[in-house]
Amino acid sequence: MTNAVQQVIVYGGGIAAAMAALAVSRAFARLGTQVTWVDTGEASAPHAALVAPPDLAAFHRLLGIDEDALVAGAAATINMGQQFAGWSGGDDAFLHAYGDAGSPFASLPFVQHWTRARQAGLRVALEDFCLAAATAKQGRTGAPRDAATRQAVKQGWHLDGAAYARLLRAACESVDIRLVSGEGAISCVSDARLDRIELADGEPLRADLFIDADGALIAALDPDSAVEQAGFCDRMICGSAPAFDPLPLYSRVAAHPAGWLAMIPLSNRTAIEFAYDGGLLSDADAPAALAAAVGRPVDTGPPTPLAAAARPRPWVGNVVAVGAAAGDAPPLDGGEMLLLQLAIAQLVLLWPIDRAVMPEADIYNEEIAGARARVADFTAQHFRLNARVGEPFWDAARAASISPELAAKIDLFAARGMFAHFNHEAHVEDSWALVMAGHGVIPRSFDPQALLVEDQALMAEFQRQLRAVASDVHAMESHADALRQIRG
Repeated sequence: MTNAVQQVIVYGGGIAAAMAALAVSRAFARLGTQVTWVDTGEASAPHAALVAPPDLAAFHRLLGIDEDALVAGAAATINMGQQFAGWSGGDDAFLHAYGDAGSPFASLPFVQHWTRARQAGLRVALEDFCLAAATAKQGRTGAPRDAATRQAVKQGWHLDGAAYARLLRAACESVDIRLVSGEGAISCVSDARLDRIELADGEPLRADLFIDADGALIAALDPDSAVEQAGFCDRMICGSAPAFDPLPLYSRVAAHPAGWLAMIPLSNRTAIEFAYDGGLLSDADAPAALAAAVGRPVDTGPPTPLAAAARPRPWVGNVVAVGAAAGDAPPLDGGEMLLLQLAIAQLVLLWPIDRAVMPEADIYNEEIAGARARVADFTAQHFRLNARVGEPFWDAARAASISPELAAKIDLFAARGMFAHFNHEAHVEDSWALVMAGHGVIPRSFDPQALLVEDQALMAEFQRQLRAVASDVHAMESHADALRQIRG
C-alpha cells in the first residue's frame, strides 16, 4: 500500500492516550507504522477508580497486559458484577452479574421458563439461578467444575485509576513509541485537516492520523459539534475508605435521596464515588451526607462537576477523538472503560487504508454513536425502573425521557420476557434480564412453547440447576486465593 498510514500522533494524557498509543503500536508497528505520544500530562483524578467489564480481559491481550501486572501494579481486584442497593427503597438489593441468567433448556432461554414458574407462584429470584451471581455473593471465583452446567462466568477488573495509568505508560515505554511532552503545544489546521502539532520548543510534528484523547485537536477541526446530554446528577465527590476484608467480587451502587453512592473494592483501599444533584444537595452539605451513607472513615477530594456531553462525529478529517475527548461516558455499569475499549478496538478494525482519503470515518462514527446510545440506554434503565417514591430526585429520574429503543426493550420484556434487538448492542440479553428482573420487572407472559415442558419436569430442572450452582460455587476458590494465585 503506497499511501498507507505511516505516522500516527496520539495527543493527550492519562489512560485513554496511553491505551490508544499502545493498541495502535502493537497492532500496526510490524507494518511500519510509527507512533508518537504527545503527552499533555493529565493525571487521573485523586481517588479515581475504574470498573472494567469482562471484555477488557481480551483487549488486554492486544495491549500485552497480563493479570499479574494488574494485580501487582494497579491494586486490581476481580470484578464479577455490580450490586444495586436501595433503588426500590428499603434495603432491597440485586446483583447484575457477568454471566448467564440460568441455563437454557427445551430450546428456550431460561427466563421464559422462569417467567412461567413465577406466574405459578415461584418466589426464587432470577439471579439465584445465575452461577456468576452466586459465586460473586459467596466470594468465590473460577471456572465451573462441571461443563454440563453450560453457564458462563465472566470476570472483569476493579482498577486504581492512577496506578493503571502508570502501568499503561510503562508498557508504552517498553515498545517503540516515542514519548514527548505536550506542554505548550499548539495545533495547526489546514484545509479541514490537522496539518501538524508544534511543540513548545518549535519542533513541528506531522502525522497521517491524529488520535485525540484531550479534546483540543477535534475541537480545532469541529468546534461546535459537542452535544449536551441529559444527566441525572451534576456533581460528584470521590474519596477513599479502608479496604474491605474479605474483598468483595463486585462493586456496590447504593441509592440515596439525591443520587447514588458507588463503592469500588481495590486491594489497598475502597474507592468512593458520591454523585448528587446540586439543586437538591449543596456542596457544603454533601460531605456529611457522604459520610453518613458510607458509615466508615472516608478521605475525600472536593466536589467536581459531572458533565454529560458527546460528539456525534468523533472522527473528523484525520483526527479521531477517544475517551473524554469523544464524550462523557455514562457513570455506571463500567461505561467509561467499555466505551473507551470499543472506540479503540473499532479504530483498529477500521484502520484507514489511504492516508489522503478516509471513508472509514463515516462507518466509525455510526458505530461509535450507536454503541454510545446503547450503553447509555443500559444505564438509563436503572433510573427509569427505580421504585423510590416521594423523593424529588428519583421521581424526576423515573419520569425522564428515554430513547425509543430503551422503551421498546422495557415494554417487550415486561410483556413476554423477550428483548428487542437493535444495531450496536453492547450488552448481552442475560445482562438486560438480570437488571430488569432485579428492578422488579416480572414479565406478564412468556413464550407459549414453554408450556410444552411438563410441570414436574420443569421443577426437576429448576432443582437440578440450583444444585449445580451450589456445587460449582463450593468447588471454586476464594477471591483472596485467586489473587494470590495470580501473583504467584
